[in-house]
Amino acid sequence: MTNQIHSTSGFKPLQSQRQEDAVQRQQRERSKSSSEDQVSLRQPEPVEATYGPQSALNIGSPYELLRSLVIKTLQEQNTPLQISIGNQQIDFNSMSVEEAQALVADDGYFGVEKTSDRIVDFAINAFGNDPARLEEMKAAIGQGFQDAQDAFGGTLPDISQQTYDAIMQKLDAFAEQSDKSGE
Repeated sequence: MTNQIHSTSGFKPLQSQRQEDAVQRQQRERSKSSSEDQVSLRQPEPVEATYGPQSALNIGSPYELLRSLVIKTLQEQNTPLQISIGNQQIDFNSMSVEEAQALVADDGYFGVEKTSDRIVDFAINAFGNDPARLEEMKAAIGQGFQDAQDAFGGTLPDISQQTYDAIMQKLDAFAEQSDKSGE
């Protein structure tokens, strides 16, 4: 059996060889420069505003800061900026301070009582309505609050702590109620 040899089969076109050499040279330069100090003549990019003390930031009121943070977070998660709560439609883009305050008031949709009720109902159902799993429920909710606290620089607004406390009280009441009905 004889193999035919083509005179051009072992060679790449000159332009292709030059491109390959350029790519290899760039890769060597990148690996070399990654371990060395670098200097840039570009202006530093502006730092985005974050949740926290505002003394050095010129970004407006605390409400505007939190509102813009919530909107940015929702947009990054591809979450709609309009939500329905019962028979009401909320648009975060056009919400006023008064509307936001009404939502987090004691009897508001995002107030301590209604929010803690929703979280407790979810937890009880997620854990199969089983009071024996109370500590597991509490641990999961506690971890969620800890993660949120870490995400916001170590502290959450007072309403968040009040909601957490209300959740723990309601879970304890659920367990007590289950114990009494089981006796």
